[in-house]
Amino acid sequence: MNVAAADEDEAFARYQAEVERNYRWNVGAHLLYGLLGTTGWRLILAPTFVPDYLFRLGGSNLAVGALLFMGGLARFLSPLIGASRVAHQPLVKRTAIRIGTGMRLQVLGMALAAIFLPARANLVVFALFYCGFNLLNGLQGVVFGLLMAKVIPIGQRGRFIGVRDFAGGATAALVAWIAASWLTDVAFPVSHGLTYLVAFVFTSLGLVCFAAIREPRAPVVSEARSLRATLGSVHGLLASDRSFAWYCAARGLGGLGLMAVPFLIVAIRTGTGGGARELAQATVAFFVAGTLANLVWGLLADRAGFRAVFLTGAGIWLGALGWILTTPPTQASAIPLFLLVGAAQSGIQMASINLVYEFAEKGELGVRIAVVNALGELFGAVAPLAGGAIADGFSYRTLYATAMVFTLLALVSMFRGVRPRR
Repeated sequence: MNVAAADEDEAFARYQAEVERNYRWNVGAHLLYGLLGTTGWRLILAPTFVPDYLFRLGGSNLAVGALLFMGGLARFLSPLIGASRVAHQPLVKRTAIRIGTGMRLQVLGMALAAIFLPARANLVVFALFYCGFNLLNGLQGVVFGLLMAKVIPIGQRGRFIGVRDFAGGATAALVAWIAASWLTDVAFPVSHGLTYLVAFVFTSLGLVCFAAIREPRAPVVSEARSLRATLGSVHGLLASDRSFAWYCAARGLGGLGLMAVPFLIVAIRTGTGGGARELAQATVAFFVAGTLANLVWGLLADRAGFRAVFLTGAGIWLGALGWILTTPPTQASAIPLFLLVGAAQSGIQMASINLVYEFAEKGELGVRIAVVNALGELFGAVAPLAGGAIADGFSYRTLYATAMVFTLLALVSMFRGVRPRR
């Protein structure tokens, strides 16, 4: 063995020892971060509060889809930028904290605007802060993903993510129920602003816990690359690893398959006269189902891999779409419908995000995370825009049928193109 190889082996051994030494501490810090952070982010990312807010401000499905598209487009542009900046760095926690702080400031801006500005000014102001939030969210996906890969071993990650999301989801369901009462008792848009303020407080406390993580110095890192070089490497990466390419396709198609999700609550509100009570019930049902399902998804991921989680979650969503296609959603069906949506979306998203780590042994993890996130966000950005246009230009039934087609294509791509990996 040459000197360089011996030094690399020694550095890797020190790295592994540090990971093992700090494992319990880091799991605890990550769980607290997940409990508090997940609670806050879900109030922003759930397919209920923000779509309802945008519909009431903009007055149409297309307005909802356009603003969600702008947020998704911002998330699409940022992952490759993040990879070019941090994939070669042995330590990334400080960068993650700076990005996380910026995200929380955007949420604070949303809250203060809703509380203090008149409703007519909120659509533009919210759009600016929402795009800033999503741009930083795309960067965070790469940086936080790299840190997660360093401190939580892949063989234990499924159960860990399941427990973390279970804790965060349980708290989010309780907070959402309390927040939903404000929608009735407090005038619009201040009611939604208070919800965003709660999200800011919870996620800020979560960031404090995140800062306590003890990050090991990576023994081997990729060479520093410019954004152009990073973009140039994407084609070769996809061409050399067909299974990874099919995974990217499945994630993109899965994002398109979820195009109907933000409009379910709008369909219930406009089609049946539902109000704050139905919004509260749907939100809590969504959180409760995702919370409980995450425990199952975590166990399934550790036993059969995240591919199996994706297939099962997408299958449940396909069934939910078939149901609402034949029986349009009503106030009475809001709770069981959002139970299915919560379980399905939690599985699809958990698998879409975390399956990339099962390709880590082939190297280029930072770029792989960026590619998967960028493609997923691109299709995820197009989905609500297309969904809003279909709902307004045709009908909700046409929207549900279109979502079924893309979900079926995602299932086929994952099943036929991605081999099981553990």
